[in-house]
Amino acid sequence: MNEDMPWVNLTQEEVDELRTKKHELTEYGKQRLKQMMSHEEMLEEAERREKLNAGFKQDENGNWYRPTLQELTKNERITLAEKEIAYIVMGGQDGREYANSIAFILQVLDSLRDKESDFEDSADRVA
Repeated sequence: MNEDMPWVNLTQEEVDELRTKKHELTEYGKQRLKQMMSHEEMLEEAERREKLNAGFKQDENGNWYRPTLQELTKNERITLAEKEIAYIVMGGQDGREYANSIAFILQVLDSLRDKESDFEDSADRVA
């Protein structure tokens, strides 16, 4: 069993082999992109990926916008909350950024809450 990820049932050699293959594929992909794209196209693609990673979406006219939580799928909301948790864990946030991250995570959790069951739970407590 490997020490880096004990929950994965792989030997350390298998993990090392997977890491090597990942690195080789990443390098191959970078080389292919360089061959296929001009410098300007690469900058545009990098900007597009940054915006997607930051949670932006494009409308039918190609304009970028930040969707509300209600416009996002359940999995998209969870992914954004996971990123916020990663930012908190990495540290380096000031007090305001930290509070904003916590507030966002709470908003995501609230948006995922089953409103029907909340109503039923409240009714059970009253009865």
